[in-house]
Amino acid sequence: MLVDANDYGQEILGKSSDVQLNNETLKEIIKDNPAGQERELTPLVLIRKKI
Repeated sequence: MLVDANDYGQEILGKSSDVQLNNETLKEIIKDNPAGQERELTPLVLIRKKI
């Protein structure tokens, strides 16, 4: 998924058709700001299924 997530909130910009979760569930997953960005910085984070 491609997201804009920071200390202000989360927005799902796009996602693979393979992702079966809805946008609200995806927002909950990244709600804690996993990249820790603030001040409108834009890091790149890969989130994938743990195998």
